[in-house]
Amino acid sequence: MKPLCTLLLFAGLCLPAVAVNTRPNVVFVLLDNIGQEWFGCYGSEENCTPNIDRLAKQGVRFEHCYTMPICGPSRMVLLSGRQPYRTGFTLHHDAALYSGGGLDPKREVVFPRVFRDAGYVTGIAGKWQINNLYDEPNALTRHGFIEQLVWPGSIDADRVPPPEMAKFRDAVRRESVPDTGAFMPMIESRYWNPVFLRNGRREVLAGQFGPDVTQEFAVDFLRRNRDRPFLFYYPMHLAHGQSFKEPVVPTPLNRDASRPHHELYAGMVRYADKLVGDLIRTLEELKLRDNTLVIIASDNGTESSLTARRNGREVKGGLYTLTEAGGSVALIANSPNHFPGGRTLPLADFSDVFPTLCELAGLPLPKGVALDGKSFAASLRDPSAKPHRDWIFNQLHTLRVVRDQRFKLYSDGRFFDANADPEEQRPLSTGLSPESAIARRNLQRALDSLSPDAAPPFPLRSQAVFKLRDSERQKSK
Repeated sequence: MKPLCTLLLFAGLCLPAVAVNTRPNVVFVLLDNIGQEWFGCYGSEENCTPNIDRLAKQGVRFEHCYTMPICGPSRMVLLSGRQPYRTGFTLHHDAALYSGGGLDPKREVVFPRVFRDAGYVTGIAGKWQINNLYDEPNALTRHGFIEQLVWPGSIDADRVPPPEMAKFRDAVRRESVPDTGAFMPMIESRYWNPVFLRNGRREVLAGQFGPDVTQEFAVDFLRRNRDRPFLFYYPMHLAHGQSFKEPVVPTPLNRDASRPHHELYAGMVRYADKLVGDLIRTLEELKLRDNTLVIIASDNGTESSLTARRNGREVKGGLYTLTEAGGSVALIANSPNHFPGGRTLPLADFSDVFPTLCELAGLPLPKGVALDGKSFAASLRDPSAKPHRDWIFNQLHTLRVVRDQRFKLYSDGRFFDANADPEEQRPLSTGLSPESAIARRNLQRALDSLSPDAAPPFPLRSQAVFKLRDSERQKSK
């Protein structure tokens, strides 16, 4: 007698077995230029983030998470698990805009590549910035992303004729702040009428809103890959402006661009929160929520022209500063089936994300790569686990800073009670209490243990770097 399956196969009824995905999925949402003072779960009174606040309440929120206080370097630390003193990216480098080199897959291994090589389907939607994708069209594939929809972030060649483009390149070569700055309104749009590279092919989407386009891509990615282990990296455009000369934009919920900047920015944060909520509902509808690790983070603080009320006080945005408003960002982890929620953990920094995600997914770390991050997977899984860090680190140019759960020490000697004095107006210098004296010694020991700065792999390019070099040239005259 033939086996039953054989008989059913001839009848067209024997279907192949469907593999069940038991490895956890990962969705990492990175928000842009939103300081802690805008998140209700961090004490904001602006009422902009109900969906994210719910994830924090049901998940694990980190009270203090350090990362470099500007887009490019922050993303370098997050993706590579390595601190700026090791990679050489101690200042902002806007590869998408100025070219001149980017995140090199021969130098740095990023966690999406580890997941792809382990059999995960990997995707990205939103902002990359740390390579020029016209100069390096295969960069995202080499970094491990199988499916891609990204804003290129370069000067828009459709709007800038070749002679003007030559002037821009000359201004970059001369590192001229005013001459390169004049081209900022001509950057490819990330919001209304956006420009995207979809798996390497350029699209100009007239009449559409960029964050809606990336959201549609994200939802489609989840639907098509629901039966396979996936990692989706979602670096949203919100709530960064179109450029530093256009810090706020209207959203589809209110397209009146004449409103005050504070109101427009709040609308951008609310729209980001709406997209996060919609994404979570999609995971629930697809029955993926229980097996998906959801991480929400922000890449740095808010523009200094914006303030928000937090815990009864006005907080000025700290973008480009190592203050708490600039470098201590939101970090929330939520996965009801993988770790208990309703908790707050004290310390983490962006370098910790790489080893943590690998441990949660059961993936080995890349061989021969010196990671600076420490996994906090044990703390997520076990409320009684010992905290994975006693101190966290941050850096901008040559200035370094470390902090513990209360105190903060800069490499130039400034020392603060960061909880009691988050604006850093009252340095602690004399008459230290025994507790603060011990903390200062421990933090100094931590600073002394760190390696010197590696040289950048190429001359870094950004408005901030051009200004710095111009200042240094003026001083040398």
